[in-house]
Amino acid sequence: MEDPSLSGLSEIVVTAQRREERSQDVPIAITAISPDGLRERSVTDLQGLQSQVPSLVIQPNGQASRDVMSPSIRGQGASFQGAPGVVVYMNEVPLPTAFTLSSQGGPGNFVDLQSVQVLSGAQGTLFGRNTTGGAVLLTAAKPSDRLEGHLSGAYGNYNMTEFEGVLNVPITDTLKVRVVGASRDRDGYTEDIQWNKDRDNQHWRMGRIGMQFDPTSSISNYTMAYYGYSKTNGTGIVPISFNYNRLYGFTAAGYGNFCGTYVSPDVNCTDLKKLISDQEDRGIRKVAHGMDDFSKVETWGISNSTDVAITDGLKLRNIISYASLKSFYASDQDGSIANINNTGVTSLSRTAPKDYYKQFTEELQLQGEALDSKLTYVLGGFYSKQKPGGRMKDYFTSVCGKPGEAGALACAGFRETAVTNESKALFAQATLDFGAISPVLDRLRLTAGYRYTWDKIDGSTISYTPAIYSGTGADNVRCLFDGGTVSRGNVGNLVSSGADRGCRYEGHLKSKAPNWTIGLDYRPIDNLLIYAKVTRGYKAGGFNAFAVNSIYAQFGPEFVTDWEAGFKSDFKIVGRPVRLNVNGFNMDYSKIQRGLADFNPTTNQQGAATLSTAAARISGVEVEAMFKPFDVLEIGGNYSYTDAKYKSFTYQSATAVWDCHSTAANGYLKTMNPDLTCIPLQYMAPNIFSIYGRLALPTSEDVGDISLFVSYAWSDKRHQSGPALEKFVDGSATWEPGSDLAAYGLLSASLDWKKALGTDLDVSLFGTNLLNKKYAISNSGVYNAIGNQTQIFGEPRMYGIRLRYSFGN
Repeated sequence: MEDPSLSGLSEIVVTAQRREERSQDVPIAITAISPDGLRERSVTDLQGLQSQVPSLVIQPNGQASRDVMSPSIRGQGASFQGAPGVVVYMNEVPLPTAFTLSSQGGPGNFVDLQSVQVLSGAQGTLFGRNTTGGAVLLTAAKPSDRLEGHLSGAYGNYNMTEFEGVLNVPITDTLKVRVVGASRDRDGYTEDIQWNKDRDNQHWRMGRIGMQFDPTSSISNYTMAYYGYSKTNGTGIVPISFNYNRLYGFTAAGYGNFCGTYVSPDVNCTDLKKLISDQEDRGIRKVAHGMDDFSKVETWGISNSTDVAITDGLKLRNIISYASLKSFYASDQDGSIANINNTGVTSLSRTAPKDYYKQFTEELQLQGEALDSKLTYVLGGFYSKQKPGGRMKDYFTSVCGKPGEAGALACAGFRETAVTNESKALFAQATLDFGAISPVLDRLRLTAGYRYTWDKIDGSTISYTPAIYSGTGADNVRCLFDGGTVSRGNVGNLVSSGADRGCRYEGHLKSKAPNWTIGLDYRPIDNLLIYAKVTRGYKAGGFNAFAVNSIYAQFGPEFVTDWEAGFKSDFKIVGRPVRLNVNGFNMDYSKIQRGLADFNPTTNQQGAATLSTAAARISGVEVEAMFKPFDVLEIGGNYSYTDAKYKSFTYQSATAVWDCHSTAANGYLKTMNPDLTCIPLQYMAPNIFSIYGRLALPTSEDVGDISLFVSYAWSDKRHQSGPALEKFVDGSATWEPGSDLAAYGLLSASLDWKKALGTDLDVSLFGTNLLNKKYAISNSGVYNAIGNQTQIFGEPRMYGIRLRYSFGN
């Protein structure tokens, strides 16, 4: 909800410190967006927040699915197979997290929200899951005491149709209900000429019900349940290049028919080069995939928040939830008809989920005030457990295949994974206004918080591929993890009983650590808040289901110490209101979780590892500003600059690789103990900014309110691929192709006509990426390891019209 500020600028009431406050009173970096702001910016999912928040980057992080929109703040986000660095919450409850893909929650999360709040920096002391990067707080609109609602429909290009219905009913003075239903359909903007299908389409449905029950003046009980479902034709992955030398080597060694055949290898890789030249002729909006991609996601959950006022200034809160996330998908990750890098290669993938997890959380809080509200505090405990809801299976392409080759099942590897994450924590945080001690110190506040967390991770994986190129016959399979070839029976029966014999491994990890924060803030005048703080953040380690070497079966936790200072201000220039919020930060980031490709020379199999050895320094500045030169015009925007550098990055490799010390002078030597401090950090853009203008056009009451909103958002180039070096030229490192994604800027606009012609009808025209920019949001990052490079591109120009009819009191 929005409240008018004394400055003349509106602002949103936030809950960043687990209590309602004006955003200008909260001594942390926070960006809050109201429902009107979301509509003006056409934000319908997490990806829509890209460039709207300082230091926030949202992208698939190298994972070949548009469903993965993983948030990173100040360069800290989801590690491969690890816990998210930025956690997404719905009504103070963390959304369930997928394992094979870095996704949180499902479709429809942005429907009928009260607000979206993005908190930057470690948030472990007050919020359920430990995070090193920040938190995204989604707050659903709660039931009110009015009989009201709205119906909304939209139509746009690519046959986009959208529906939303909300009904709020006060059943009694103590019981109120809010029911929400929504759907969205849109044709895909990438044509697959091989399957005559459109990729990158949308088709989702969601429903939500909220019940507010207040049996007495001292008890408040809010229950929310939701269900979401999405089914699409998958992602329009575009092939960019192949690693011809590597794929020719595989072919010549008998590990696949990529460049000719094992009997007659083609050193020129003619067929693969033809695939790339054909793709270049088609452009980025047409592809020819070798398999029929799809994606299906189903989520549901229920949560309850109960507040009991014990006495004046003392409240007991309990937040409990149960949720489920189930995900099925198949993806042509090389983007071509070559069987090089695919997952979900059999029809079994449509009935066997890749991710199926159920999550339970429980949080008990005691909130209080004392010393005439000069002291506020919260203390409590948190528990969460996410465990498999059933068997999760993955059928993927092994090293076999040539363009057009049939028999995907014969080339299919198999993986079944189960991971359980359990977390327990105790926490306390308090804020003291020193005015309680002396009037001279009034409005000087000290905040201190501490949390201790115990994490436990248990995982297991079965993984193997056919050994059809090993010379041992078609009745054998090859384990991906450590061992050699083991007798298995008919490889066509990949799910037969006992199929895990000799190919199963486990990982078990326990970790515990404190999180803490301490800060000072001071308000010398009413409209200026100055603050400084230091926070220690922690994120648990994890289990590696893609290991091919035993040393990488699991990985440890990561830590960050975040020093931050800034101010929030409202003032006037020539009598006109201005808001300026500025903060600077410097972070010591250690035991950083970073994924990289791995290879086992015994099994000749590719895999992945997640390291936890690096240390880095990350510093930057963030600015948010608003200005109203006239009553009818508001101009605003944000800017962030982030600078990062590894201080150390060494690890033990299973095979010899290039590192930062390999140069022409020493003959590009490889090493088993590489030093990778010279590479850039992933998932951050050095410069991010957005600017907007909102113009309220003069009209009369019987015409309605008309406003024009125009915004331009820019993201700087960013390094995405993992810690892998391809080669060195004149002593300088060369990364994988596409490691640095190009900068881009997007122009968007909306025209809103509220209470059109004095009725209860609102009309909106909207458009995003109006200049139809072509820009990449992800690069595969497996050119060296697997041998292909692909990219995922952002949405083209989108536009449409939305009608909303409001009814009730």
